[in-house]
Amino acid sequence: MARMMYRIQLARRISLGFFLVFSTLIAILHQKIPGFPAVDALCPFGGLETLFKFLSGGELLRRIEPSNILLLALIIVLGVLFGRIFCGWICAFGALQGIFGSLGRRIFKKPLTIPQRVDRILRLFKYPFLVAILIWTWRVGDLVIRPYDPWPAWAHLSAGFAEVWGEFKIGFIVLILTLISSIFYERTFCKYLCPLGAFNALLSRIPLMRIKREQSTCTSCTLCNRVCPMNIKVMETDRINSPECIACMECVTACPTKKNTLSLHFVRKQVPLWLIALLGVGIYAGSIGIARGTGLVSFTAPPLTHRAAKGDVRVEDIKGSSTYADICEAFGVDLPVLLAESGLSTFDIPPDTRIKDTGLITGLAFETDTVRNAIARILDLPYSGEH
Repeated sequence: MARMMYRIQLARRISLGFFLVFSTLIAILHQKIPGFPAVDALCPFGGLETLFKFLSGGELLRRIEPSNILLLALIIVLGVLFGRIFCGWICAFGALQGIFGSLGRRIFKKPLTIPQRVDRILRLFKYPFLVAILIWTWRVGDLVIRPYDPWPAWAHLSAGFAEVWGEFKIGFIVLILTLISSIFYERTFCKYLCPLGAFNALLSRIPLMRIKREQSTCTSCTLCNRVCPMNIKVMETDRINSPECIACMECVTACPTKKNTLSLHFVRKQVPLWLIALLGVGIYAGSIGIARGTGLVSFTAPPLTHRAAKGDVRVEDIKGSSTYADICEAFGVDLPVLLAESGLSTFDIPPDTRIKDTGLITGLAFETDTVRNAIARILDLPYSGEH
């Protein structure tokens, strides 16, 4: 039994590691090779950010793809069925914090504790933060949180420090502070700031799965309290209803009684841990694999030339991965004219250069929005600029 318990936690770490490595690898390939999804297209929170615009007009926010809607739907399904299992088994940024948390446990004998009253107040902050982000995003019509988000900052590290510091200065600072603080107090971002975690916490109020505690066999050893990465007082309740529970099952596997003192229940029936883990991760990864493999859901934006052929290309569709040749063909603009309007007429820039690589060639601090504004001026198209 103990061996099986250990295997469950090993499987959880493998799952988290896989999603961290996979997401990071995709982010690196996106920077190097055209056609790979951007980090924004792989974020479930992007689906929530664009939901209002999608429902009201069938459109998506810039940088958001249909994949975000799929990921949001999966988050909702998993949340209703299994609570915050996404946070405990799938979230790449949670995995990154977990690595630094594990490092802290090895370094320090006694982890940092925060007074319960202070901790409770701080954990409430992520809920108004979630509401503020959504209202701000829906009013502006863009991913306003992006420059302040630590995960895109992490995903763009392969692009070079100059790009990260130029576009994600605040996000990079938050990233560093989060990882350092996780050494002393695990998953600080998850507990106090994560808007997706707040949304998942709201969903976790109605899951069909719960962890239950049997008082008659409990030895009050407090081990369940000590191993919980979210610092839930497991031993003080008969049923874990806390929205902070990330379904990691650490408390269940750590319990020394081996008498089902802590057990997993789905629709009031006790179920094995591996079944919930397999279903949770399987539904998420399997749905993405099927959607991607069959082409039912797009994870990348279609080339500008494809949009132009359909007559729906917009200035907003120009991305950092777009090449000058694609932009010129899609909008019917000559390259010398575009370069001159972008302030680049004195530089020898090959047509197949991606916009994001302009700075490497010119040595200038160059933004993609410079090209968007140039196209808008040349063709007299409406564009209010990047917010």
